[in-house]
Amino acid sequence: MSAFSPPPDPEALERVLSGAALLGVEIDIRFRVLSATIEPAAGRHPLGEVDDARLQVLCHPVSTFLGALERDVDGRGHIETFDTEQLTDVAAAFAGEPLTAPVLGRPEPRPGQWGPQFSIQGRSTAPDGRLRTVTIEVATDDARLRIFARCDEVEVRDPNGEDVEVD
Repeated sequence: MSAFSPPPDPEALERVLSGAALLGVEIDIRFRVLSATIEPAAGRHPLGEVDDARLQVLCHPVSTFLGALERDVDGRGHIETFDTEQLTDVAAAFAGEPLTAPVLGRPEPRPGQWGPQFSIQGRSTAPDGRLRTVTIEVATDDARLRIFARCDEVEVRDPNGEDVEVD
């Protein structure tokens, strides 16, 4: 986050994120950054009417990263595994689906809560990255993707990489 931009107000950020269309997700485990590209629902963009409504939400440093990709197989939920390099492609299958609220502040899922196992998981032993939680959850008729991250900072940027104030 730049020195000139205050952290987003959590309630205002939740209004922007709730129901926003997910366009993509990626994680850089080396730098501990989770990035989600979204398009806010009509009337919820923090800049008002814009030509390009996409926003990038950056979460860092990430200390905990959990994911579950659940597919309906013969009427039963089946957890698929994937790795960090596949996350972008997995998320692309859900492009345009709305985020399930709340996005901020959900508790960390317990083992077995999202299925018999997580599809992907990672934890840092670093002492930072523990102040906030972000849960990205989207679903189609036959699949659901849930990503949980514990981090310290959440930044919002426009398509040009400029900080966007959310208040």
